[in-house]
Amino acid sequence: MNYAILVNKQNLLSSDFVPEDLVITDNNENNFHNYRDPNFKPMISASILPYFKAMQQAALDAGLKEIIVDSGYRPYEYQKVVFDKFVDEVGYEEACKKVALPGSSEHQTGIAFDIAYMDNGKYQEKTSDEDPEIIWLKENSHKFGFILRYPLGKEAITGYSYERWHYRFVGVELATHLYNENITLEEYYTRLKGQPRTRITKEEDQK
Repeated sequence: MNYAILVNKQNLLSSDFVPEDLVITDNNENNFHNYRDPNFKPMISASILPYFKAMQQAALDAGLKEIIVDSGYRPYEYQKVVFDKFVDEVGYEEACKKVALPGSSEHQTGIAFDIAYMDNGKYQEKTSDEDPEIIWLKENSHKFGFILRYPLGKEAITGYSYERWHYRFVGVELATHLYNENITLEEYYTRLKGQPRTRITKEEDQK
């Protein structure tokens, strides 16, 4: 997987793209139960699992709650279910600010996820900017190769509302660069890489 791949409203994944190394991160309850599939477990690419586990343990060592993958990989078809549900609830225009259209979701890559907590054995989905865990992630996730993908104040650049819970793996070197420069992946491509590739197919990912 190209860890620096840019996936957004202008740069789409093909509908048939599926990561081949997906692994279930745990058996905790996760927010997929809100979208008609209580059996869909949180999954991410096996290649980034060690980085996530290291970050999870570092947070625990710092005295924080257990940070878990709440919503990881979503197939193209499932993203459509999520998007359509938001359209029904808030309308198309608002849904586009909060949820990715099928093909434009980083969740389909297997290297992005939403976080939640396990607190004394209990699943806790709600997060706040004041949570020590949220503050810690913002300040330390880059050390493990992750970035806060949709930061506050960058909505016009990313195309999405601020999401304190959405993290993405890009590798330690790039994550550290983005953190130090306080730029998004979109800004990285614009400033340093020119125009990104617009699509990745299953066949290309296998090369």
